[in-house]
Amino acid sequence: MSTIETSLLTTQVYDVLRSKIIGRKYLPGEKLDIQKIADELGVSRSPVKDAINQLVHDGLIEIIPRKGTYVTQLNFTDFIEILDSRLMIETWAAQRVTPSMTDDQVDKWGEIVHEMDSLLEVTPFPFELYSKLDMRFHKMLVEWAGNKKVLEIYSSLNIHVSLSRIVHSTSLESTIKRHQDHRTLFVAMQNRDLPTILGTLTLHITNLKDEAKLRWDEVML
Repeated sequence: MSTIETSLLTTQVYDVLRSKIIGRKYLPGEKLDIQKIADELGVSRSPVKDAINQLVHDGLIEIIPRKGTYVTQLNFTDFIEILDSRLMIETWAAQRVTPSMTDDQVDKWGEIVHEMDSLLEVTPFPFELYSKLDMRFHKMLVEWAGNKKVLEIYSSLNIHVSLSRIVHSTSLESTIKRHQDHRTLFVAMQNRDLPTILGTLTLHITNLKDEAKLRWDEVML
């Protein structure tokens, strides 16, 4: 098999495994069987190993010596620190982009909010679809800041936030309450109201941290 073909296979396997982790087909803490994955995908072990090494670098998979390969499982402290990091980046981005936001950019933000609105009316609630829009909404703000390195860091944080939501999942009721923050952010951006944007971002992350603590306390009881 040529180097190019092997590289393409590795990329394909990487995409499949990453999608399964983010899509909760593989849960945090779950042990992965390399041979089983290779058999299921109809490939040799080599591209699976290479893909897993990439996912280890991404922080989505961890290899524990003499034990095996596992989907990364975040603890409570990790989750809180990631949320704090998100807040730092999002508030920095908001200060950078709010004065120069175009009407088209604001409208795109609004379109995402409207999509999220519609999902809240669906039964059963499509949590995964909503989460993707939620992350896209916040990530778009960071993209507009125009700093590729910061965006890379932020994107890696969002991967872990997606994983942590499997553990620290919240109810539809709390999701609806938090969604009001997105509406507030959209209206504030329409008015280029930076103080409201910064205050709402802080409140949004604070509420996520409080909900995570409640969930963690329930698990520990």
